[in-house]
Amino acid sequence: MSMDRREFLSGGVLAATAGLALDACAPESYGIIPVLIPEEPFVPGEESWLPSTCFECEALCGIRVRKIDGRLVKVEGDPEDPSSRGGVCARGQALPQAMYHPERIQGPLVREGERGSGRWTNVSWDEALDRIASELARARDEGNDPWCGFLTGDATGHRLSMVDRFLAAMGGGRHLRHVPFDRGPIRRAHEIATGHKTLLDFDMAQASYVVSFGAEILESDRSPVRYARALAEMRQGRPGRRGKLVLVGPRLSLTAANADEWIPARPGAELDLALAVSSILLERGLHDSAFAGSRGTDFGAFQDFLLARAKPSEVAERTGVPLKRIVRLSLELAEHRPAVALAGDASVRSRRGVALALAVSHLNALLGAYSDGGLLRAEAAVPGFATESPDSRSLAAEILSGRALPRVLFVADTNPMHSLPPGFGLGEALSQSFLVSFASFPDETMRVADVVLPESMSFERFEDALPKYSPAPFARLSGPLLARPIYDTRSMPDAVIALAHRMEMRGPFPWESYEQALREAWAPLGSWEERLARGGFVGEAGREPMTFASPDRRYRFATEPLVAALGEGGSSGRTLHIYPSTAFGDGRSARLPYLQDLADPVTGVRWGSVVEIAESDARELGIRSGEPVELTAGDRTLTTPAHVSQGIVPGVVALAAGQGHTANGRHADGRGVNAYSLLEAAADTDGFLMSVAVEIRRAERPPSREALRRDPPKPEGQRREPRKADNS
Repeated sequence: MSMDRREFLSGGVLAATAGLALDACAPESYGIIPVLIPEEPFVPGEESWLPSTCFECEALCGIRVRKIDGRLVKVEGDPEDPSSRGGVCARGQALPQAMYHPERIQGPLVREGERGSGRWTNVSWDEALDRIASELARARDEGNDPWCGFLTGDATGHRLSMVDRFLAAMGGGRHLRHVPFDRGPIRRAHEIATGHKTLLDFDMAQASYVVSFGAEILESDRSPVRYARALAEMRQGRPGRRGKLVLVGPRLSLTAANADEWIPARPGAELDLALAVSSILLERGLHDSAFAGSRGTDFGAFQDFLLARAKPSEVAERTGVPLKRIVRLSLELAEHRPAVALAGDASVRSRRGVALALAVSHLNALLGAYSDGGLLRAEAAVPGFATESPDSRSLAAEILSGRALPRVLFVADTNPMHSLPPGFGLGEALSQSFLVSFASFPDETMRVADVVLPESMSFERFEDALPKYSPAPFARLSGPLLARPIYDTRSMPDAVIALAHRMEMRGPFPWESYEQALREAWAPLGSWEERLARGGFVGEAGREPMTFASPDRRYRFATEPLVAALGEGGSSGRTLHIYPSTAFGDGRSARLPYLQDLADPVTGVRWGSVVEIAESDARELGIRSGEPVELTAGDRTLTTPAHVSQGIVPGVVALAAGQGHTANGRHADGRGVNAYSLLEAAADTDGFLMSVAVEIRRAERPPSREALRRDPPKPEGQRREPRKADNS
């Protein structure tokens, strides 16, 4: 029996990431092989390492890219990045595969036929921009309100500034935002308590005790690469002093498995437990009384609230967490300072999300985290960089408010047609909009666009970024790593500049390219060539006690959101808990087969989805691992295999987000199920919830694996077409 090199490498990858492969198994080959004609001249064997930035999640880690024979072949972390410090995750290492992916959009497209039909005509950039300029002029002349808007993901740096500048030049267009696991509730809580409108950062490596209320810091929350290193330093970086990590949450996640202690709690119970810990600290006089007295306000009202509404014995009864365990956690936090608490991920995407973030902030104030010189601090500012749009609004909230979407809507770095629950009726809301997509790959939102302006990959364009979590003022800067883009693509800011010139707006956009705009913006930060070579700008780290931006410059122990949240109550039935995928995040990386082939560290699943269910629930329902089950929420139903586990709270079932695509390419389409489709709209949370009441039952067995190989399933609503030969 012979085996060629391609089969050998494929087999090696499968063996290295052994796990449960679902949905007709993985394809026989990835079909992603670099073309033989190089993009630029090269000296055979010549190697270089070039700085760049990973945009696969909000951490925005600095990376170094290995280039050899004119090809980008490997990604490693950038040692000069003050946040990641040379680390990189699997999603960052898979970036060369995205660069040379055969399903990249290779030039501008204009829709033909019905929206969503997938019929496109290739056009030139001039034709596409002229078409968009004509639609903008028509919408303006017809007096549409709003007539122009931009929908982005978690945009940053001068990319964000370009969007705001364009909307201002258009007469005040609307900036909408859609990030499935958005940290908006944390921002609002911090603004209530501290006056700062941005997120806060903490120095985990310097802490002696960290308690996380739902924040999965090692797989998805904020900056997993940074916090994995910080956890190692907290435990082993200080001889004779080992820190402790505790996770409060509904499932034994990767973070919980690596924590020193996991406290199982149903979704929503995190708030009760955070308040109970604060109550014990106050009752026993273990809080930072100096901070509360000299730098806090409304502290007496907070004390009265805890005495009346957060009695530890009652919290223990409501949550099922033993009172002795709550007391021990509180005493350990008080004894092992500096200590810090945090919340995140699905725990803040709930009706109690703002209240939980506020309760955790108050707990940090009692622990002294705001006054110890840097353990908890506001984001470090970089001159000339805006941290967020002043008037941006979430897409979910905009739809729920009943306001019409902009007549001409640009979409970049987000895919709401996949990740916004069906209850929002996004398709109908977009029906009156002329949609322009900056997608680099096919996706569900690009499929319903009128014009597609494909964006160059980050390795092919000039880009900067402002990481949210850094111990020092820090901004990333990167340039093209190849002589020219592989395909007929441009960066989104370059397309915006060209469109502004067509709309006779050279005043706000005096540059001929985004590179010129960045050179001007970065001039105060030193030599352009040096910044490009080093991958950005790093300022001095500060360790001053945090100041507050409230009118009286004091910390506010607000209780109004806490009172409202405790009146919500909890769910007594089974609850579906949705969490970001370790490999795909919110779903943006599902198109990469290297990541599809990466076994989930907890469930072992590859190329599909499983729903985690507790052993006691499985026995009651007669469910075994691997058997298909139906999840029903309202009139919405999903069918997926079960994964029976000891690491999940009874009454809770868990499902990873990121799978279930219908228009994201052959490696993502039809893989697993779309967890977002079971969620419901929630007007009172400025978005949607990441947990919902569900019913679960056994389902009929699916067709055999042999039948699936012969006739693989197609996503519902998608026309079956003959499979084309793969000549790549």
